[in-house]
Amino acid sequence: MNITLSPYDRAVVAAVTGDITHANAGEFQAGLLSALGLGGGLVLDFSGIGLLTSAGLRTLLLLYREARASGKNLVLAAVPDGVRDVMSVTGFWEQFIAYGTVETAVAEIS
Repeated sequence: MNITLSPYDRAVVAAVTGDITHANAGEFQAGLLSALGLGGGLVLDFSGIGLLTSAGLRTLLLLYREARASGKNLVLAAVPDGVRDVMSVTGFWEQFIAYGTVETAVAEIS
């Protein structure tokens, strides 16, 4: 799993690639919590994710709560169908705002 941060005017895009599992959920959480502190909003570019396990879902929920508590936007972009299916079945999909592309997400939260 890798996270690449790209700052925009009023948002930071975190492009996440690889699988998010129990083995790297701590790294995923730490990287995104620090990214959340960088800008007004955080766009999670999930186009490069292959697998999202329960540990990743738990981390997403923690990030969502942290963003809300600090008055910041946290949105998803380019979520692959398989990841969206897992999030839908577990009830997580309804908690997040998601956009088809990173560009749309950045434009909407900026």
